[in-house]
Amino acid sequence: MINRFVSNKPIKVIGCGLAGMEVAFILANYGFTVHIFDNGDDSAKHKKFDYYNPYEIFLTENMKFELECLGSPLFSLAKRENFDKFGFVYDEEYMEKAKSILLQKPNVKLFSGTIDTLNETETNIIATGHNTDKKLLKNLENFIGQQRVCYFHPENLILNAGDIDLNKLNFVSQTECYANLTQEEYEKLYNTVLKFYGEYELPKEIAFEKQITIESMAKRGFGGLRNSVLRPHFDANTSKTNIFASLKMTYNKSENVLIVNDFFTAFDTDEQFEIMSCIEALKGFKIEKPSVIRRKTYLLTPACLNENLQVIDHENIYVCGGLIGTNGSFESLLMANLCAYSVIEQLDHYIGTKYLKENCCIGKIYENLFKKSVINFRLFNLKYDIIIMNSLASKTYENFVLNLLEKSKTQTDKFKEKFYGKYV
Repeated sequence: MINRFVSNKPIKVIGCGLAGMEVAFILANYGFTVHIFDNGDDSAKHKKFDYYNPYEIFLTENMKFELECLGSPLFSLAKRENFDKFGFVYDEEYMEKAKSILLQKPNVKLFSGTIDTLNETETNIIATGHNTDKKLLKNLENFIGQQRVCYFHPENLILNAGDIDLNKLNFVSQTECYANLTQEEYEKLYNTVLKFYGEYELPKEIAFEKQITIESMAKRGFGGLRNSVLRPHFDANTSKTNIFASLKMTYNKSENVLIVNDFFTAFDTDEQFEIMSCIEALKGFKIEKPSVIRRKTYLLTPACLNENLQVIDHENIYVCGGLIGTNGSFESLLMANLCAYSVIEQLDHYIGTKYLKENCCIGKIYENLFKKSVINFRLFNLKYDIIIMNSLASKTYENFVLNLLEKSKTQTDKFKEKFYGKYV
């Protein structure tokens, strides 16, 4: 338990985006003095949420429902303001209004600029996103280690499927498919990657990242790609005889594009084209959008945070927001709620947050962040981990929807009963 005197000092919240304001609102509502530090950098606007199927749409609606059950301050404000695009688009007017209402609270102050040095005698909450200030990150590395901060995140290669014979692909659902490679094709692709890899030197900051590109995986040896991004896929529709490797892709029918899963590279567009040309099943493809590696900072959360979102062995430092690896506004808001209530639980001896860590949206995100031993450099997203499209027939969809809603309601009710005591 954190030393009791700490709670008498202002709680420092770093970042005044969605996660930062959500945390500040909750803590201020509980009577804590909150000092917010924000450098005004809004370069990482919240992007529109992309939909590819009805299950993902529902999951977003389920997260919104859970925020409503929790009484999320920002979500409640959006409803009062009839801001129906909340969480889907960044709205400067809404953010300014929310900030104005927050600052009307006598126990909340906003300071321009960020904090370069974290003080362990005070409670610090880092509620920043993927463009977190580099000076702050360097200071955070003193507590978690340099190897646990990732500064880059890859973006998928997207292929135009207009001239591809889709019948040559192995579709295992309406959206998930595989391009299968013979051993000859795999060897050609592997040697092409090595050829390009030998012609240039990766930037040091990207080379430092582990398991992030096809070139770094190919460098491990002939089986490097086959044991990862090109792992062979066998099912009832395929014969093991001619399959040596498989490339997993997601088909977006409305856009008629193939999103190549986890096939990330720092090679240029022409080089990516030559690599993909080694796969006969993709003959006729065009590159709609090449894979790129951008600065998108996040932590290797399982290695540096505990179950209460505190830095391990430094319990006065909490982290939430996009920096912990969440993807999207609603995931960040849900984890901001968990963070705020964890702070209150630690400082004022409340109980109940354990119910938010199981059988609901927060619980699923929490499970992804803390229960997985391997980080594969894909930002976590709820839709990938509680939906298995192949196991869901359309006739079970309605029951699936009702089941998730019921779990969110049940777990948040259990939390509130323990946290607040008996309530109406």
